[in-house]
Amino acid sequence: MIDNVSKEEQKVLYQKVIRGLLKDRRLSTWEKEFLASINDQLLVRDLSKKQLSILNKIRQRYPVGKPNV
Repeated sequence: MIDNVSKEEQKVLYQKVIRGLLKDRRLSTWEKEFLASINDQLLVRDLSKKQLSILNKIRQRYPVGKPNV
């Protein structure tokens, strides 16, 4: 979770993270499909706790800004 920011700011930050992750070639197809679907959902409504949990697991597995090895 991203704390100390408004709901709208959280949505923008999550979308930036998701866009960064989608550029990573190491992601599996299902991970890319999941990220794309929740990115679309962010535009409409908030994410569920389960979706946030999966997003955070993917973020930890593929840190944005680190070079591909």
